[in-house]
Amino acid sequence: MYVFFITGAAEEVLLAVASGAAGLPGIPSGVFAMVTNDEAEETGLGRRVELPLG
Repeated sequence: MYVFFITGAAEEVLLAVASGAAGLPGIPSGVFAMVTNDEAEETGLGRRVELPLG
């Protein structure tokens, strides 16, 4: 299992980057992103987005 944190841009941009990475050859299915903010009570809490995007 791998966990990556990407920050510093608009949500749409970050999801596009994550989606591109999820679509690379050799990446297994089942990839998702957790959309959250710096006010979340715990790391990993937020909205789950299945990747790659549509």
